[in-house]
Amino acid sequence: MTITSKREEATEQMAGTSGMPTANFVPDALSRSSEETGKVVRSGEPTSTFWHFADFRWHGEFLHTETLPTSQVNDFSQVAVSICELDANSRPFIGNARLEVYNVAPFRDGRIIVRGNVEWQSDLNVRLNYIIVN
Repeated sequence: MTITSKREEATEQMAGTSGMPTANFVPDALSRSSEETGKVVRSGEPTSTFWHFADFRWHGEFLHTETLPTSQVNDFSQVAVSICELDANSRPFIGNARLEVYNVAPFRDGRIIVRGNVEWQSDLNVRLNYIIVN
């Protein structure tokens, strides 16, 4: 698990994007092109569903990296992430702090990077909850 502040994260701008290049292209055998849009389309029945969570202390904006086995996460994984505050017993609750997940990106090497924010003046115990569908 890696957590970095947005301010510490150096990015190189790729033309037409907001930061570092992360696009990985779909092999032709796994994709089909939409004649209407020209965009790559991949769909089908889910073959697996996993869940995961990560607890940490933080305040301010963050990039959180979690690495799972590649059998659970790849470029085409559908990953939903929620965030909640934890009480002194590590149980989820809703406090006064605003917690946000901004972006989620899965990678073929099993990494999932989450950009988010813990809007509070000091570190809080928080949990990221992941649902991963392949």
